[in-house]
Amino acid sequence: MDKVMDYVYVTNVIPPHVCESVLAEIRPQEWTKHSWYNYEDNQYSSQKDKELDVLSTNQKLQDTLGPFVFKALQEYMVKYGNQTDDRIKSFVRTFTPIRFNRYRTGTMMREHYDHIHSIFDGQRKGIPILTILGSLNDGYEGGDFWMTGLQKVSMRAGDIVLFPSNFMYPHEVKEVTKGERYTFVAWAF
Repeated sequence: MDKVMDYVYVTNVIPPHVCESVLAEIRPQEWTKHSWYNYEDNQYSSQKDKELDVLSTNQKLQDTLGPFVFKALQEYMVKYGNQTDDRIKSFVRTFTPIRFNRYRTGTMMREHYDHIHSIFDGQRKGIPILTILGSLNDGYEGGDFWMTGLQKVSMRAGDIVLFPSNFMYPHEVKEVTKGERYTFVAWAF
């Protein structure tokens, strides 16, 4: 594998009824504006316009989506973890709590990469190895997911996209022009 996009993996593992039940639970919740962490200022802030909404998970939703996230991670490790040493074949141990993203008409996620340190402030220590992005619905317009500024990654309800969480994988969600886009994100380490 010699291209950056070779390490972007899409799999459809979440059944429609699971997507629908998760959506039914998260839609009426109280969402907050997404914020960006600034390492220099050691604080969080939101952009003035077009910022998406986010929602933390609860144990029930984590337990509901967790098996599908693990299935996607296992597929990724089988595809890319061809080491012969059994001690390193499984290069992911676990993943962070899920965060839900809601993109209403006129919102987006600006280009960024996921080399995130702030998610490991507690007892869990590590650096994210893989970004896990799950799609919960269709039926919106715009909201395309782009990798490295060059490649659109098509996503359908039930898809999970996995890719390395480092500077070589900048990504963004273009502005939603109609409807609402619901996804979730977690980071494996």
